[in-house]
Amino acid sequence: MGYELHMTRASHWLDSEECPITMREWIEFGRSRVTLQEEGYLDLDAVGRQPVFTWGGADGVAVGLHWFEGRVTLSGAHAPGVDLVGLADLAAELSAHLIGDDGELYPGSAGCGDGVR
Repeated sequence: MGYELHMTRASHWLDSEECPITMREWIEFGRSRVTLQEEGYLDLDAVGRQPVFTWGGADGVAVGLHWFEGRVTLSGAHAPGVDLVGLADLAAELSAHLIGDDGELYPGSAGCGDGVR
């Protein structure tokens, strides 16, 4: 598995269930954004079937997004040319941080600990 980024309201993505983004909230959010396209489904044993969304920045590089355990996980977000500021802005629209697997916070995002809800 590659390196991933996560949209979460917790201060670290591993703690996402303490201040969760619900799956229903994520799906409604995804379907309401013109910058996200519903691109099929993902079946996870613990979750069941859920839509997968793609986000394409101005650079044309697509990133896949899906919900799991109170957070939204982004696949392909470290590909060359991905607009990380745009993804951080998208996370902020969800009142969330954009955090990498190693815990680094990407600028422009806000989450649970920052009073954004």
